[in-house]
Amino acid sequence: MKYFTQLPSPSEKTLELIRKIARSYRVIQLSDGTYVPLCIN
Repeated sequence: MKYFTQLPSPSEKTLELIRKIARSYRVIQLSDGTYVPLCIN
């Protein structure tokens, strides 16, 4: 069974956008076990 489609790979521009988002958003875990999203600019 295939889980992935045969779509073309994403463009470099799309990958760069994903990298920017991944660098600016972080998630921290608090002492009570909950997660809090943070935006780091």
